[in-house]
Amino acid sequence: MRKLLSANFARLWKSKTFWFLLTALFALCLALSLDKIWQVRSLLAAGYARAIDKSLFSEAPYIGAFQAVFISFFLGTEYSDGTIRNKLVVGHQRGHIFLSNFVVCLAASYVFLAAWWVSMIPYVTALGMPEMGAGGMALYALAAVGFTAVFTALYTAMASSCSNKALTVILTLVVWLGLVIAGSGLVDRLNEPEMRGGMAYIDGAFVEIEPTPNPLYLTGTVRTVCEFLRDLMPTGQVILMNDADLTHPLPCTALSVVLCVCVTAAGAAAFRRRDIK
Repeated sequence: MRKLLSANFARLWKSKTFWFLLTALFALCLALSLDKIWQVRSLLAAGYARAIDKSLFSEAPYIGAFQAVFISFFLGTEYSDGTIRNKLVVGHQRGHIFLSNFVVCLAASYVFLAAWWVSMIPYVTALGMPEMGAGGMALYALAAVGFTAVFTALYTAMASSCSNKALTVILTLVVWLGLVIAGSGLVDRLNEPEMRGGMAYIDGAFVEIEPTPNPLYLTGTVRTVCEFLRDLMPTGQVILMNDADLTHPLPCTALSVVLCVCVTAAGAAAFRRRDIK
């Protein structure tokens, strides 16, 4: 196991794909951070109050996409170069191979995460500490550590089960996009108000409409299940973080740990049964 980790880390630091994606992610997040500074200052100059919490974590959705591309290329190369077959020939166990790949991909993913956090520094420096304070930011960072691990486990399992590097990239990105859509759908549905009302323009005048029950509002067991799924899904947590609405970061982190362990175990079991030629 130690030799596998050493070899994988040596390959990681030499990977041009890793350094290119890391640079691209940092440049993207930094550019968006500087743009947010300009937007918030423009709103303040116009007399509009804007809490910086609402846009502090808006780059969170990109982390999963960059992980998908990197892990697909990094592990896909093991198949295209015959590295996995050579590891098996010299006597390494499949479980050790899978876990070493997961650990190295997780380390790379946390480097991506650190690059995102560093890109926030100009935003916080220019606009001040957000309302959630340092403690709130630390809890959000902990939740990000959790959902990043879930993405890593999922992509590692997928990349270990597909020997076609290009196909793996496509599949992982499709899964990431599907999870984003599903997470967005859950968040939007759970954000539906219980009552509907407001103003309407009738016969040349604005008329207040009497509030009525919203048929889209979820209640009871259905709402509880949807809230659990939203908090369990990494993209559900990402979207809540993007909106600065992650109200239960510690339970979400605990769910991420459990899901990461389950996905990793399932991926390792599938890899053991895979026919590698």
